[in-house]
Amino acid sequence: MTKIEAFEKNLIKSGISDADYIEYEKLLRRVRGNDMRLQHVYITAVQFPKKHYEQAVALIRWGLQKYPDTWFGTYTAYYDIGMIYEKNGQYNQAYGAYLKADEALGEDHVSYRQNLAGNLMWMLLHIDKFRYSVKLEKYYGQFNTIDNFAKAFINNEFPLTVARIVIDLQHGRINEAKESYSKALSMSSPTFISRIQGVLNHHKATDNLSKNTPECVKFLKNLKL
Repeated sequence: MTKIEAFEKNLIKSGISDADYIEYEKLLRRVRGNDMRLQHVYITAVQFPKKHYEQAVALIRWGLQKYPDTWFGTYTAYYDIGMIYEKNGQYNQAYGAYLKADEALGEDHVSYRQNLAGNLMWMLLHIDKFRYSVKLEKYYGQFNTIDNFAKAFINNEFPLTVARIVIDLQHGRINEAKESYSKALSMSSPTFISRIQGVLNHHKATDNLSKNTPECVKFLKNLKL
């Protein structure tokens, strides 16, 4: 194990102090290029335990300031900030970070924007307490254009299904909303097997639902369809 690997392992275990920032900067001087330095930072930060999530976000922001990079590094750093906030129920902050990730894409990189629309859609649903908005439908439309293979993963299919309930209800499509509601409840079951699981079995991987937040559970439970 190299010195920087040992240092990062300790950061992940114990969090980061002011003195650690100074030492980390020294160690990162041995890493070639801002792209690799920033990569070290965000890969380390996303492994911080939940109790240190604010430190993880601060570390990535420090990396963005110290090691300005191309669109990909900037996009990934802000995306990871969004994921950290999302996992800790900080939906407004996550939405803001995902917007910054979207800015980093510029006018290009369509496939990244399609996928990011799913994160923005899911955060907006939580921020608006699962109420309809034009912006929600826009994000839904963008995310729904991902390829069918990607769409089959449960953490893509489930948010799309929940968003479709909200959108169909807004437009008076009650039968369609009921169908999506039934599907969402089925997908929420711990015994549900995703459409992609058969493929993943060959790779010894499992497609588990992680997007079903307490807020979403409450929304589905209180919905009368």
